[in-house]
Amino acid sequence: MSTTVFVMAHKAYSEPDDPTYRTVFVGAKGKPDILPGCLRDDAGEDNISDLNPYFSELTGIYWVWKNYTGQENIGVCHYRRYFSDDSLEKLTSAQYDEILEKYDLITSKNIPTEISYRDSFARAHNVADLDAVGDTIKRIYPEYGMAFDEVMAGHDQYFGNLFVMPRRLFDEYCEWMFTILTETMPAIDMTGYNAYQQRVYGFLTENLPLVYIKARGLRNYESQVVYTSEKAETTEVVLAITELLHQKKTHEAKEMLTQILKVRPEVALITSDLSGNIEFTKQILFIKDHDESECKDNFFTREYDLTALMNFYKEAFIALSHLSRGEDVEESERKYLKDNGFDLFAANVILSNDPSERFGRESLDRNTVMQRINEVCVREV
Repeated sequence: MSTTVFVMAHKAYSEPDDPTYRTVFVGAKGKPDILPGCLRDDAGEDNISDLNPYFSELTGIYWVWKNYTGQENIGVCHYRRYFSDDSLEKLTSAQYDEILEKYDLITSKNIPTEISYRDSFARAHNVADLDAVGDTIKRIYPEYGMAFDEVMAGHDQYFGNLFVMPRRLFDEYCEWMFTILTETMPAIDMTGYNAYQQRVYGFLTENLPLVYIKARGLRNYESQVVYTSEKAETTEVVLAITELLHQKKTHEAKEMLTQILKVRPEVALITSDLSGNIEFTKQILFIKDHDESECKDNFFTREYDLTALMNFYKEAFIALSHLSRGEDVEESERKYLKDNGFDLFAANVILSNDPSERFGRESLDRNTVMQRINEVCVREV
C-alpha cells in the first residue's frame, strides 16, 4: 500500500520534491491555475468549490472524496504545514505506510487548551455554531453524541483538518463529516460575520476527527507538524507595526494591532505565528505606549526598532522565568535590565500575559516574584 497526501493550497507555493504530495487548488472556481499541473477543487461535476469562502480546505477534501479514484492511503495537509519526522523532514510514503500498519490513522499532535475546548472555541468564534453541530450529531448519529460532549468538555484539540488514513476510512469519515455539515447548515446564521468568521465550517470540523476517533475506538498516531512559513497575514502585521514604530507612532501601532486581533484573531495563533512574535509585540506596545504617556526614560520609550524591542523583551522574559521559579539571574542580566530602566510595571505585564504557562506551573507566588524582581532587576530611582 502506498500513500498520497493532498496539499491544500489557495496560492502558489514551493511544492515538495516528492511525488507523495499532490497540490489541490482550493477555491479554484473561475480562477487560473496557481501551479502548472495542479489538481483543482472545481474539476468534475461533483464539487463544492464555490463554498470555499465558508469551507476553506474542506472543498479540497470533498473533491478528493468524490473525484479521486485511487485506493491508496489518503492524506490531507496544507501548503505550509506537513507531517514530519523527528528531524522535521516531511514524512515519505514509506513512513506513512509503516505508521498505518500499526495505527488506524495519523493526526496532528494534540495541543491542549487551558480551558475546555468549547470555551476555547467560544473565545474566537460563535459557540452557537458549535452547539448546532452537536445537536446535529445527536440527532442523526446519536452513537457519537457522548464522544462529542466529552471532546467539548475536554482540553484536547487537533487543528487544520490534517490527517492520513486508509481510503476506506477516509470515505467513511467524509460521508459522516459532510452529512453533519449539510444537516447543520440551515442552523448557521452568518449575518454580521467578517470574511474570517465566514470560514465557519472549516473551524467547526477541526476537532471532529477526535470525536470520530473516540466514538469508534480508533488508534491514532499523533505526528509532529513542520511549518514551512508563517501565515502571510501574520508577517504583514509585523511589517506594518515596524513601519509605524519607525515613524514613532506607538499609540497608532498599538491600536492597529488591537483592531486586527479583533477581526483576525488567527494571526496570533501558534499555528500562524510560529515565533510567537505577535504575542510579544502586543505586550511590548502596551508597555511602550503606557511608559511614553508617563514620560518614563527607559529602553521601551527610547527605542523604536521592533527587533531591538523584541530582543530586550525576550531578555527580560528569560530573567523573569528564572526568578518565577526561584532561580538566580546572572549579574550581567541584572545590569542589562537595570541600566535600561526595567521596572515593575513592565514585569507585571509580562507575568500577567503568559497564556502558554512558559513560566511553569510550579512558579512562586506573584508577590514573592515581584519582590525578587524589584531586588535584582529594577533600577533605583
